Amino acid sequence: MKTNLSVQGKASKLTQKERLQRIITGGRFWTLFEIQRECLMRFDSHDSETALSARWRELPTDKRVKRIREGTSNTYEYRLVG
Repeated sequence: MKTNLSVQGKASKLTQKERLQRIITGGRFWTLFEIQRECLMRFDSHDSETALSARWRELPTDKRVKRIREGTSNTYEYRLVG
């Protein structure tokens, strides 16, 4: 995957889906709000929770993990595996 790097060393010109994948791949679970904040901090991009949720549904189902955050009744958290 080819990316351009800005002066600050942040990846630029990534799609919303690519930003989402880079953030949630790994062992940590993220809420949509946390993903939104990370997009802003890491990529200087204002992605809405609604849009990030839509991109989530476009990802391969066999790689997606979704659960309710412990201690809450309806806060979902997400990650990609593999």
